[in-house]
Amino acid sequence: MKLIEGGWPAGTVLEKTLPGQSYVSPAIFQTELERIWLDTWLCAGRLEQIPRAGDFLTRRVGEESVIVVRNRSGGVSAFYNVCRHRGSRLCTAESGNFKGGVIRCPYHSWTYETTAGTLTVAPNVPDDAGGFVKSEFALFPLRLELWQGFIWINFNPAAPTLAECLGLPASAAFYDRYHLGQLRTGELKSYDVQANWKIVMENGLECLHCSHIHPELSRCTPPTASRRWLHHELPETRVFKHAGGMELAADFQAANLDGRPRRPRFRDLTEQDARGIYYAFLFPQILFGFASDYVFFFTVWPEAVAQTRVWAYWLFDPEAMSRQDFDGSDAVEFWDITNRQDWVACELAQRGSASRMYRNGGVLVLSEWRVAKFARYVRELVGPA
Repeated sequence: MKLIEGGWPAGTVLEKTLPGQSYVSPAIFQTELERIWLDTWLCAGRLEQIPRAGDFLTRRVGEESVIVVRNRSGGVSAFYNVCRHRGSRLCTAESGNFKGGVIRCPYHSWTYETTAGTLTVAPNVPDDAGGFVKSEFALFPLRLELWQGFIWINFNPAAPTLAECLGLPASAAFYDRYHLGQLRTGELKSYDVQANWKIVMENGLECLHCSHIHPELSRCTPPTASRRWLHHELPETRVFKHAGGMELAADFQAANLDGRPRRPRFRDLTEQDARGIYYAFLFPQILFGFASDYVFFFTVWPEAVAQTRVWAYWLFDPEAMSRQDFDGSDAVEFWDITNRQDWVACELAQRGSASRMYRNGGVLVLSEWRVAKFARYVRELVGPA
């Protein structure tokens, strides 16, 4: 029997899944938000999404909403999406441009500038009214860092730096050949998945299901083909995990539905690199797929215990994008089909997790050893259910 992904590391054993209630309990979900999501670096998007002053995007973790905005100074700022007056949500759109480069509350028109979030206008409130001081009512900021064109936010003001958390630069050395900071977003899609965020991540961490539900992906990268492991070449951290490269089928020259290349491959790739898709994960929310002529990644955002928003990005070389005949639809279609197949599977897993017969959970077989790593990560931070 040919093994999925070439097998598993020596010493791998059967392990238990997280218990069923871990996927359906509102109380556990709230604990996860506090101990994981509000205490780690999260990828909010790409710089090219907000090129002009006033451009913004919003992201949600549970009931917390965040505004990421290109400020008047040309930099990027992040604020809690809540007015300092009466707590109104400041912005309900997922992206757009703040007119005049200021954030204005839709309730009472309190207005904030976008660099430090300073309150500039509070209608009908004299500056000296009862000791009211505008400077004391700036928007609440979040930690923000930029790396390789990605925008990163952290709710914890005392968190270690992004570089410390991800183990940069050593942990990402292999992926430097893709020049992530120079790539640009060619397509952005969002999906609403009616499943717990952990089910979405667990699904991406194994390919045991690939031959069953992903015929298109399996034709391109057969699950039983050899894999180039990167674990011994790159350091891993608590959150940065390497999944190696899955080899293209013999009759495929590109990662798409028909295997026919549409764009030049990235200039610094070796022949071996170009013959596979390399995968990496950043816990708790990111899957990366590095192909020869594009990079695909998605970010996971937990909105409720069984409701997850997924943002999917397709990145291309800007020189290729500038050509009149540029067309990235082959890459988009390939992963959009794969994504939608995954979401169906995730939603089925969510329904089953609610059964009293799954209260104690299930089993992770040897080829699901990366899922087991993820389960250990969750248990370490959240504790037993």
